[in-house]
Amino acid sequence: MKLSMMPFKKTLILLTITLLGISSLQPQPAEAKSPISSKHFGDPVSVGAPIQQIAIFESAYGQEDGRDVMYTTVNGKPAMLNVIDLVNNQLLRTIPLPDADSSWAKAVAPDGTLYIAGQAKMYRYSPETKELDDLGPAIPGETSIWGLVTDEQGNVYGGTYPNAKVFKFDPKTNSFTNYGTMVEGQGYVRSIAYSDGIVYAGIGTVGHIVKLDPVTGEKTELPIRDVPGVSSLPFVYGLDARGDYLFAYLNGNGTTALIIYDMARGVWLDEVYNGYGGLDVSPERDGKVYFVQNRKVQAFDMTTRQVTDTGIAYGTGFRSTGWVRFPDDPELPGETLVTIQFGGKAALFNFESGIHKTLPAVAEGQPTLIQALEKGPGGKIYTSGMTSALGGVFDPVTRNHSTYPMGQAESIGSLGNDVYFGIYPKAEIRKLDTTLPVQTDPNKPNLNPVSLFYMDEDQDRPYVQTTGGGKIYFGTIPYYGELGGALVAYDPASKAYEVHRHVVHNQSIVGLTYRDGKIYGSTSIRGGLGIDPTESEAKMFVWDAVSGEKLSEFTPDIPGAVKSPIMISGLTFDEDGLLWAAADGILFAVDPDTHKVVKSKVIYPGVTDYGMWRPIHLRWGEDGLLYTDLYGQLTVLDPETMEHKELGIKSALFTLGDDGNIYYAQETRMYMIPVSDAAEEDAEPPVTDIALTPEQPDGKNGWYVRPLTVTFSAYDAGSGLDSTLYSWDEGASWTRYDGSPLLVQEDGRHVLTYRSVDKAGNEEAPHKLQLHVDQEGPVIRWNSDIPEEISTADGLILDFELQDEWSGADTDGTIITLDGERVDHRSALPLFSLPLGEHTLTIRSADLAGNESVQELTFKTVASFESLEKLVHRFAEQGWIDNHGIVNSLAAKAEKGNITAFINQVRAQTGKHISAEAAAYLIRDASVLQ
Repeated sequence: MKLSMMPFKKTLILLTITLLGISSLQPQPAEAKSPISSKHFGDPVSVGAPIQQIAIFESAYGQEDGRDVMYTTVNGKPAMLNVIDLVNNQLLRTIPLPDADSSWAKAVAPDGTLYIAGQAKMYRYSPETKELDDLGPAIPGETSIWGLVTDEQGNVYGGTYPNAKVFKFDPKTNSFTNYGTMVEGQGYVRSIAYSDGIVYAGIGTVGHIVKLDPVTGEKTELPIRDVPGVSSLPFVYGLDARGDYLFAYLNGNGTTALIIYDMARGVWLDEVYNGYGGLDVSPERDGKVYFVQNRKVQAFDMTTRQVTDTGIAYGTGFRSTGWVRFPDDPELPGETLVTIQFGGKAALFNFESGIHKTLPAVAEGQPTLIQALEKGPGGKIYTSGMTSALGGVFDPVTRNHSTYPMGQAESIGSLGNDVYFGIYPKAEIRKLDTTLPVQTDPNKPNLNPVSLFYMDEDQDRPYVQTTGGGKIYFGTIPYYGELGGALVAYDPASKAYEVHRHVVHNQSIVGLTYRDGKIYGSTSIRGGLGIDPTESEAKMFVWDAVSGEKLSEFTPDIPGAVKSPIMISGLTFDEDGLLWAAADGILFAVDPDTHKVVKSKVIYPGVTDYGMWRPIHLRWGEDGLLYTDLYGQLTVLDPETMEHKELGIKSALFTLGDDGNIYYAQETRMYMIPVSDAAEEDAEPPVTDIALTPEQPDGKNGWYVRPLTVTFSAYDAGSGLDSTLYSWDEGASWTRYDGSPLLVQEDGRHVLTYRSVDKAGNEEAPHKLQLHVDQEGPVIRWNSDIPEEISTADGLILDFELQDEWSGADTDGTIITLDGERVDHRSALPLFSLPLGEHTLTIRSADLAGNESVQELTFKTVASFESLEKLVHRFAEQGWIDNHGIVNSLAAKAEKGNITAFINQVRAQTGKHISAEAAAYLIRDASVLQ
């Protein structure tokens, strides 16, 4: 997972903001500067969640009610456990994980219980009760759980960050055991495995494997073999025990390798499988274990210890796997290997048929935590999401959201019509051309967005960027366990880039701005996760953009600072040429020639050691005021009078719109603060927008088949919003909206009426929205019972009706199968054609909303002397016996129980007066009566 901010010493959160509009980093001269007191800052208005997607790290596999299911977690706020019926590719249920926004680990115990790690907490899900228990933090003080595994008794073991600890959860006592730090000085137990009474812990950021005896608590290091070309072992990112073998995945410092340890012989195997992809290897089947190497699925033979190519290509890696049967798919005989993809599709691999296919994603998308937010070309606001595959763009004019493919961007910037994204991991730079449509097929022209380059040089997170002289400049954070960020210059014209590491020794670059051929930068003493800083105070520096050399480096003397800050950021020039910056709770301006602080204001006293990587943002409004999220709080500063106003909004991401309003992010949602001059009169009513999740009905014919949420956002540019009201009875009674999403979970045809009122008393005309919800399939009611035993001489009449209260039954879509074969329910079914014994009748029906109902009935077909006699007469009526004398003779023998004579006569007349088909049925039934 990615951490964006370290703990700091004061619980207050700051941001400084004033607004009327926005220019570039250098403000345009204002015609008339308005003091802060003349500004009206309206109430925040939600403009929605810009990014909603399915984002999944891993999966687990089990059984519920006899069905093979996949358990997976969709990242969001909160993270949601999704339970999926794999055979029918159907979402069975979703359950929120309290206090978690993602999950990297799950484990299914021998009794079928599912255990889930979410941040520092453990959760337990019962496939029987379908309920989730919050087990609380595994180890107080640890912030993340990275791996889970169970033993034969159902004990659960997990590994943590930031102190590389291992714990055990005992389900019998519902208690945790803390085994302590595995390797001193390391932060991660990134992977964990169990075999034959031993727990194996994979360590990072420097790779180690530790063997833990969970009974005695004894720890023994398992030395990792040398890997050619690797001088410093990276994360042991994955560990899997399969039979006698321990599979270890090494990831980092340019290495992605799988190595295998023979636990029985106590030796590492000779081969190193470079280009390994994914989080784990498969469970063993038929003596083989499967994994992905260089985008191909490989098979490891546990007897010969040889690896062979299966011939199946796969462009990504396994995210946990399980073996599942798909009995109704002829392309998938026997068992099929299943994994989940980041976007929610299930990938299937059948090694008997050689088939690889994917199932459509059925997991529910969740709003994604916003990671970066910037205004781009055309005044549109661009966002990226944490652990995301999508970026968002919001148009303040049309108030519409759209998305585009994009990874987790730590920073966003623009030059001309192009938007640039600094992507984690591996410090990748991507570009989106806003004049072209999004095009993601690499085999077609005009790919958009495109990947420009990876920075390398052990860089991982480009957290800041600026432009100048036709180039884009990036400031970065290094990889895990590394110190020393980089200043990176990219020239779009030549497509060349330069990486300058350690511009400030062992510090990361989190502030950048450009002026007159020079780059002005500032730093954080923090490096990548998993290493302590060696420096004690942040720096500022000046860089010659032409020669590519550092001109100066200095520590600003900031009046009012309790101590030297560990992060300085937010660099921007004012119209007088002063360089403004932020640190802890202070805004200050530096003379770029003398490096002296000439202006400053302590806005949040006593704040120290604020920040880790994410910069504080300073933005100039067209009114000449300076807006900032200093200390995570929106605040506005008049740089002339040094008067400031705290807006009372906590946020570490904001920008100024072309409309003069403030746009900011909190967790998954974006909000807008309307800004106006206080003297303006307001005669216009507010405007209310409505957001539905899901956006469109997820059933058929305009019906929702699962609960939906309704969120209102209202905007008033004048006096500000007073209230939004809604009604479920067409305006007979009204309820004031409190800002929380409305949950619509009862079936029915709902009519939602809503309107808003501003503080000047202007009232919006009511809007009406129809919401049709039907979550249950039709009820199948039988008009006559089907007995448990039925004679073969009888016909089975299927007399039933479908009832559906809301959307109505889809009678034409009803499917009836008998022992898996489809049958026509409109006529009696002749039971003599069925084998004697037990049979299953299945009725599948749906309503017009798309909900399905399934009912199964079992019955036995049996033979008796009476049924044998009736069957003779039935076959005579059908013309299968054409001689009345034979009919009467056979009927008499059946009535008297003279079965041997009955069979002999049937055989004698077969093909003469008795058809072969009738003879076969008569002999079959008679034989069981002998």
